[in-house]
Amino acid sequence: MIGNWEVQEFCLCGGWTNTWSDDDGASRFDSEQDAQAELEYFFKDMQKEFEAGNIVDVPDREEFRIVEVKYERNK
Repeated sequence: MIGNWEVQEFCLCGGWTNTWSDDDGASRFDSEQDAQAELEYFFKDMQKEFEAGNIVDVPDREEFRIVEVKYERNK
C-alpha cells in the first residue's frame, strides 16, 4: 500500500517535487511522523558525510517539506 505522505524537495526547474525513491518508485510514508523521521535521518547522514569531507555542503532544510498527498481514484 502506498502511503499518503511525501518528502518533497524544491527544484528550480520543477518546483516542489518528490525526488525521493526506493526500489518501488517514489517514496511515500504512512504518516507524517514516518516522513519526518526519514528526513531527520537524511540530514544526520548528510552532516556525517560533510564532516568526513565527502560532500562540500549539507543540503538546506528550507528546500525540503513534508506534505500530505491526496489522489483521486479513477471511476
